[in-house]
Amino acid sequence: MSNSSPDLMRAIRGPILLITLGLLFVADYFGSFPFYKSWPVLLIVFGALKLAERVFAHDPDVPAGGSV
Repeated sequence: MSNSSPDLMRAIRGPILLITLGLLFVADYFGSFPFYKSWPVLLIVFGALKLAERVFAHDPDVPAGGSV
């Protein structure tokens, strides 16, 4: 069942990014943070999700360098 973690991370990537985008628009609407200053949060969230996907997809048979 070790394959389910990367699949789960891929499955929730879109919804998490949409929720983050919605929160940024709400923050912009209520005047807390303008969207033009807060959009890099989307890149940070996307990068964190990709990093988590790689960590959960770690195959112990593959050396740290990534080559077989």
